Amino acid sequence: MRISRTVFLSLMVLVLAGCSAPAKKAAPAPKVNRVGVISLLPSELSYQKFGVTKYNNEVTSRPVGDVFNVAARAGAQSALRVSGRSVIQLDVDVPTMTRHVQSYPGSLEVKVEQIEEEVQTLVAEHKLDAVVLMVETIEKDKPIKGIRVVVRAGIGYVDKAEIMPHFTMLALDKNGKRLSMVGVTSSYPANRAADAPWVYTLAENLDAPTHDQFTKFLQTAIESEAEQGVMSLSF
Repeated sequence: MRISRTVFLSLMVLVLAGCSAPAKKAAPAPKVNRVGVISLLPSELSYQKFGVTKYNNEVTSRPVGDVFNVAARAGAQSALRVSGRSVIQLDVDVPTMTRHVQSYPGSLEVKVEQIEEEVQTLVAEHKLDAVVLMVETIEKDKPIKGIRVVVRAGIGYVDKAEIMPHFTMLALDKNGKRLSMVGVTSSYPANRAADAPWVYTLAENLDAPTHDQFTKFLQTAIESEAEQGVMSLSF
């Protein structure tokens, strides 16, 4: 009888344990669906020549309008739609917001504290879950731009020319805080229109067909890099 009672009590404990309420699971993080896209890429293409000494260096630029931003937004939109998200292209004062953001190519650190309030305003206005921000990578306190054509010269001749669409993509939360970041560091050979040879003085190389060729190449490169970069952001 004592043995039966023990077995009975053991069974009751098992039954009660099975009937107890299951442990509560943590609520899943809210899905990031509505994403705003901001592109702060430049409206001009920088050309830089680095000679044997700093006295041989040259820097100039040519206008490109808004084509780099159009390309970057198109790439980001494509990536976001592949992931099933709704994309909202945001109109902002590009020059002003660009001045508020500082980027550094070495560690790809980008400070976004200066635009937290602007991001929060856009989030509230468009009911966004997050924002993707694209900025040109620049070197602090130096006139070295991220999206540029770089010419490397010897004494009286050009040794090498490269196209460098260096920019950074960030995912920001509703409060403008950085969630994820990826930078582009690709470089491509730069050939003048009709394969004309490079000459030593920088400005002499920048005829309209050559500038147009570089601009169109960069549009394609930026769109492709933006698509791949945004797809690799974690948010």
